[in-house]
Amino acid sequence: MIRGRINIIIFLILSAFIVSCSPLHAGREGNAKKAGAAVTQASDVVTMPEPGKKVLIGNDKYLIYGFTKRPTMGIEIIKIQVYDSMGKKDTSLTIVADSWMPSMPGMHSGHHTSQLSKKGDYLTPVDITMPGDWEVKLTIMKDGKVLFRGSHKFDV
Repeated sequence: MIRGRINIIIFLILSAFIVSCSPLHAGREGNAKKAGAAVTQASDVVTMPEPGKKVLIGNDKYLIYGFTKRPTMGIEIIKIQVYDSMGKKDTSLTIVADSWMPSMPGMHSGHHTSQLSKKGDYLTPVDITMPGDWEVKLTIMKDGKVLFRGSHKFDV
């Protein structure tokens, strides 16, 4: 009887160890590449550098993104500026932002299409419903074709 309980306890401990070592959310993070790495397919997602840094979109465009203020709970705005190789703003794109909490897949998620401001900036709301780890994924399209996908993780 005791030997059977010991075997069950050992099995549970080993199972817990194996599960804790397994990567979580591989569907969202498994395809992530470092910023600056070549995007070989429109489905590839690059890990973007910190806000305020240039992020290359193909060979002839780049973007600079950031929150309009430090993210806290509530609706925060991400401002995205896209430039061509000559440094001129590109306002011909569609940008979609998906946000979620990686630690709670399927919960607290949002999907918004950016609105273009009078200054030529793309503005996207992100609804931060609770403190914790968050991720936002930007999908940039032109004429329905995906040009770029990038993600940024942040804490609130």
